[in-house]
Amino acid sequence: MEIITTPAFLRAAKKLLSDRLDEVDAAVEQLPEMFGHPHRHQGLGIRQLKPHYFEFRAGLDLRVLFPLSRGNLYLRTIGNHDHIRAWLKENT
Repeated sequence: MEIITTPAFLRAAKKLLSDRLDEVDAAVEQLPEMFGHPHRHQGLGIRQLKPHYFEFRAGLDLRVLFPLSRGNLYLRTIGNHDHIRAWLKENT
């Protein structure tokens, strides 16, 4: 399983303060070992939102949206709860 960052995710990440970006990096590092193991999901709060789309927490109010495709995880966008819901509504 590979984690692939998309250009949109990188643009959104550039807008974060460095301490928030550190939280995201730490959460992304944990993702491969946590994904697919429901009892481990509690730490990142991984949830399925739509078929093939999931989110995980990178802090209390910051979420990362990603689909699972061909065994890889594609980081699509990052933001708060409302941003993730709006992105899904516009793009799926």
